[in-house]
Amino acid sequence: MTQYHPLTITPVERWLARSIRDPESAYRDWRDGRPAVLALGAMFDAVKLPQRLVHAAAGAPERSAVTAVLAPLGGPVIWAPPGWYLALVPAGTADTWDPTYASVLGPGAYLTVPRSDRRGPSGIHWAVPPAHARTLCSPAAVARLLADGHRCQGGIR
Repeated sequence: MTQYHPLTITPVERWLARSIRDPESAYRDWRDGRPAVLALGAMFDAVKLPQRLVHAAAGAPERSAVTAVLAPLGGPVIWAPPGWYLALVPAGTADTWDPTYASVLGPGAYLTVPRSDRRGPSGIHWAVPPAHARTLCSPAAVARLLADGHRCQGGIR
């Protein structure tokens, strides 16, 4: 893992922070070890995946199994207590999303986003860290994962 210097802001963090009017406030939060609160709807939306469905799709709650089913989504995914995964998807996804199994946070919503090197295991962290600026999860892949999790759970909501 790359060593994070508290004064360094990565290109991914610069891109994420552009979602708010004052990117410096996000930089300050990340420098101080706190997650930043970013706006959704302009640059990206977030699908709120129930942990139980992700774990069902993975076949186990272990980190390696979960990462194996989340990585093919193609973009970054945050884990947030008390048990949600938040897949960053293209802006506009909230306008067309079928609410079956998960909701999408879009325009007018905000998301707590950890520093790019925050990998857990506890507290808000990246289950799949952002690899590059503007790389987001495929909404279709997210929908398939949710459907798989629902099916693996025996169709229980």
